[in-house]
Amino acid sequence: MKRLTPTDIEEMRNRGYDRSTISGAEAWLVICDRADELIAQIDVAFDGVMLCTGTGLWESDGIDDYRGPEELGLLREKDEKLDWRRIRADDLNHCNAAPSFLDAQGLYFHAPAFLTAELRGECNHDVIGRLIYNSFGSPEFRQLLTPAQRHAIIACISFYGSISHYSYAPADISNAILRYSSEKRDEQ
Repeated sequence: MKRLTPTDIEEMRNRGYDRSTISGAEAWLVICDRADELIAQIDVAFDGVMLCTGTGLWESDGIDDYRGPEELGLLREKDEKLDWRRIRADDLNHCNAAPSFLDAQGLYFHAPAFLTAELRGECNHDVIGRLIYNSFGSPEFRQLLTPAQRHAIIACISFYGSISHYSYAPADISNAILRYSSEKRDEQ
């Protein structure tokens, strides 16, 4: 998502943009503030999630490139395994097919990195679209989610569903919310 700051709006005023354009930018700034709240919610909900035995980002990129076991092992060594917050958006974008090759545990670890990068306007993957259209997240992935994590994902889906710019069909949003509302796991 495109991000704006109060400085951007002030610059628009200084350059003589019309009131309608500035008003639209101010409305978008409110949306950006909500995105920041969602980033904080994701940060708390997924705090402490580790990769464990899941497929890593670089490893999954290697699977996409048909790398052999030795090369996959080297890529696995390169993967972040302890803190999803340390995964750079540039790496997420470089490994553009990686989400398709992550197993449930790998997706569980990388989902918050993808979501926060998308909310910051740094990710090119349309993670939200993948969540909405069920092409990103197996039942096994959803079973790993705690109630707080489910709530964070549902909040992201609802958020993008409420932005007319993205034009997701209401039925698709409802189905995605329903999908992430079920298969509850006990709070840990």
